[in-house]
Amino acid sequence: MKIALIFKFLFDKNIPLREKWWIILPIVYILSPIDLIPFPVFGFSIIDDLVVLLFLFSMADSKLKKYYGHEKKDSFKQDIKNKTIIEDVEYKVSDEE
Repeated sequence: MKIALIFKFLFDKNIPLREKWWIILPIVYILSPIDLIPFPVFGFSIIDDLVVLLFLFSMADSKLKKYYGHEKKDSFKQDIKNKTIIEDVEYKVSDEE
């Protein structure tokens, strides 16, 4: 489901390109055969890909929450912000019928 949201995010024309680069560049790096740590170096070439993958997951999660608001707390806060709240009201309770 998140993959569909990532594609929606990447093809959304209302989102600036500078925000999309945080998702595009890690994907390109993971898919490219070039690594910062070459394969013959003790088999550690997978580490840089894992670090970039974790970074990608983190950035994708934060960007999707920012632009699509999938946290229930955020949607609740938006509902409250859109309502008119009356504060400091004086009232009197009476037992008379």
